[in-house]
Amino acid sequence: MAAWYRANCRSPRRFLAGLLVLALALPGCASRNVQPMGFGGKPFKPEADEQRIWAEAEKEEDKIQKTAKLYDDPLLEDYLGKIGDRLTPEEVRKAGGPGFQFHVLRDPTLNAFAMPNGKIYVHTGLLSRLDNEAQLATIVGHEMTHVTNRHALKFNRDAQNKMILLNVIAIAASIGVAAAAGSRAQSGDRVGAAVLSQTAQAVLGLGLQLAALAAINGYGRDLEREADEGGMDKLAHAGFDPNEAPKVFELLKEDAGDRGALETFFFGNHPRLDERIKTTRELLGTRYVGVGGEKNSEDFALRTRTVVRENALLDVRAGRFKLGQDQLDRVLAITPKDPTAQLYYGDLYRLRAQRARTLAEKESLSKLALERYERATELDPAFPDPFRQLGFLYYQQKDSTHAKEAFQKYLALKPDAPDAKRIKEYLIELDR
Repeated sequence: MAAWYRANCRSPRRFLAGLLVLALALPGCASRNVQPMGFGGKPFKPEADEQRIWAEAEKEEDKIQKTAKLYDDPLLEDYLGKIGDRLTPEEVRKAGGPGFQFHVLRDPTLNAFAMPNGKIYVHTGLLSRLDNEAQLATIVGHEMTHVTNRHALKFNRDAQNKMILLNVIAIAASIGVAAAAGSRAQSGDRVGAAVLSQTAQAVLGLGLQLAALAAINGYGRDLEREADEGGMDKLAHAGFDPNEAPKVFELLKEDAGDRGALETFFFGNHPRLDERIKTTRELLGTRYVGVGGEKNSEDFALRTRTVVRENALLDVRAGRFKLGQDQLDRVLAITPKDPTAQLYYGDLYRLRAQRARTLAEKESLSKLALERYERATELDPAFPDPFRQLGFLYYQQKDSTHAKEAFQKYLALKPDAPDAKRIKEYLIELDR
């Protein structure tokens, strides 16, 4: 391990590639004397070492919720909770297993993970990529199986697994997440740098071992396959269509193709996705032949609409313009009079204009941005942010009259805006 560290720590890119290899090399074996919750109809009582794991999980969750960016939407969390309740096996419920709680992280990457005590975290990026409720239930069922089958305890009881995990965290912490992010930004990969600065920084930067196990390394091939099988079983018993399960992993594989080595390291990789596709396809061809079920509900589109919209902005700011545009189109197909979606569409065109290679392209994109901002003001004349963006665009185009009008309107609607002082400085310049 020391030799590996010396060989790779000087280069963040080499380090991350090496760390991925190390994570993939984690043994698939785990302690076999840990029975799932509710096994044999017996009441569930966490064992002593399991209680210590849960206590540590609570400490890590406190750090995650203080440092990561939570997406605050109680109705969305309630919706996820209802799906979790529908997927919970009756034997787990009767045994007194932990109550599942759901949190959403404002992070455009494709990920979800479960802590051993039943707290499940889903990224906005993953929520915004799913097509229907059955696909969402596939993800939730997989993560719930990690909890109900006590995978953290199984993994932790294997001494070799524990030492590998501790070494991975120590190396990651010693190199420093910020340094790696800086390297990505300097190489022009702003997307990779943006990803690393969010959930990854909370987990790796703070050395959160259980979260790293759940969100980065996984529990090894055997337990991940068990989670896929358990998730499919929960899916089918709850009345969801199991045929949607492999489609989820195919979507993730397709989307992960352009995300670079860092996101592959942190949020999954093609070999693992191929394994999940294979497992779920095999189950469809054997255990669930001819089994169908529900694919969607009105609640899915309603509760995920704002998630898709807000995640679109994250992708736009990260330079993922096609992803952002696709998501905004989905939102506007549901609610065409959404002024915030129009605002974000304006931001998309404005940022694309900044990267335009020709003057004609820049002018065309700037015009489209203006149209979207104007549309946002028409839909909601009391919405201040579009006026701010209009002011900047007009200012850059040296249209002093319209820039002043837009900035003044913005300040009138939002006099206590954080950037009010800066906007007033612009107005002074425009009065010259």
